[in-house]
Amino acid sequence: LIDIRTRSEVAYLGMPATADAHIPFVDHPSGMPWDDKSARFRTDSNPDFEPELARRLAAQGLSKQDTVILICRSGDRSARAVNLLTDLGYRKVYSVIDGYEGDVATDGPHAGQRVVNGWKNAGLPWTYKLEKSKMYLPSN
Repeated sequence: LIDIRTRSEVAYLGMPATADAHIPFVDHPSGMPWDDKSARFRTDSNPDFEPELARRLAAQGLSKQDTVILICRSGDRSARAVNLLTDLGYRKVYSVIDGYEGDVATDGPHAGQRVVNGWKNAGLPWTYKLEKSKMYLPSN
């Protein structure tokens, strides 16, 4: 199970306790510049995503033929990452459809909040305690 959210998401929201590693699919560039078009902090593709995944798999004696499960915030990025990895020859790569936080409620007292489905909302194990050995630590 690979958590592919940004380093900020993992740092402030915790991660699945059963995750084997954190490797961002996209991440914030240095300085966290603002993107006026999307009205949020900019994220860029992580060019180290697949090489880091391959390295982590090899360290566990695994390959592109073994099962890899990806989780992001809501299932969107992990679905895109599944497509990329499939194109790169991974054979059993899957996305946690509802992600870590799930979907946004459209009405009721929690409208606008991510309280619908998702890993945390399902009561699955998660933690704020991050293990350095699991974290993505870029070498730059």
